Amino acid sequence: MSNYLDVKKKIYGDIMTSMDLNEALRKWRKIFNISQVDLARRMRVSPSVVSEYENNKERVPGTRFIRKYVNSLIDIDISRGSKIINLISKEPSESSSSGILSIKDFVDPISAAKYIEATESEIIVGRRLIENTKLYGHTIIDGIVAILSLSGEGFYKIYGRSTERVLIFTNVSIGRSPLVAVRVYPLKPRMVLLHGPRRVDDVGVRIAEKEGLILGLSKLSKVDELIRRVQNIS
Repeated sequence: MSNYLDVKKKIYGDIMTSMDLNEALRKWRKIFNISQVDLARRMRVSPSVVSEYENNKERVPGTRFIRKYVNSLIDIDISRGSKIINLISKEPSESSSSGILSIKDFVDPISAAKYIEATESEIIVGRRLIENTKLYGHTIIDGIVAILSLSGEGFYKIYGRSTERVLIFTNVSIGRSPLVAVRVYPLKPRMVLLHGPRRVDDVGVRIAEKEGLILGLSKLSKVDELIRRVQNIS
């Protein structure tokens, strides 16, 4: 039962801290692979109501609707064997064997600009998004280890308590693999920073543009310095 409660809190918190509540609702429904019709049936509303709150930017869902929405996702997944709940409930780990070098979540958001400054990053994609982007956490990942070892379950781990975060990939050659991983996985960060390459692969750039991400290239020479600076951001 505690797993269910923890997952509910995680999803609810992620939605409430999102800059786009409509998109956040839709994102989590897709992660659970639940149709609007099935969700509406569980919520005892019409499918048009679910569609309206997921797609109409002028319809802002209230806390009561969001709780009912999240509870219904959980209830449906339980009836299917709790597959997604079990994945999401796994605690994040900082073990280097999973490629996660540092992971941190915040109560109060930190601006994307602070991360860009601290990591001495050149912005490749999404410059216009910087001013209005707030982050609720960061994850620093060894790119090679992550791509070779992280399973689907592992990718849930890198998002901590919220997807409203920056993923920082170190030990990267041209940046294609991390961005392909971001592209194919349902959860999306707000910003991706790459440490290592002198330039970003064209495919990686196109993925960042398509996903609406801020993409940057850190100019710091050493990984240790990158980690130290990021951990000291406040």
